[in-house]
Amino acid sequence: LALAVVDISGRPYFTHSGEPAGYEFHRIGGNFTGSLVDHVFQSFATNAGICLHLKLISGRDPHHIAEAQFKAVARALRNAVELDPRVTGIPSTKGAL
Repeated sequence: LALAVVDISGRPYFTHSGEPAGYEFHRIGGNFTGSLVDHVFQSFATNAGICLHLKLISGRDPHHIAEAQFKAVARALRNAVELDPRVTGIPSTKGAL
């Protein structure tokens, strides 16, 4: 169970928490290790200019943990870019995205 929150703000930030001890050393399908999950999302948030919070709430198997994290981020991104018919203009208190 993973939670991801995305703010497409132009101000990059990334926080990542909740993995079990030693997760970063587990191999997930060949040469991909748990530490690369953090690296992928840190790089993505920085280069995309987004604020991304990722938290693992529950999980034991490294493969399923990584899968849940990637799916949570994908769903949060889809939500973040989806047009809201209730909002007109730019959906920002600063007037720009």
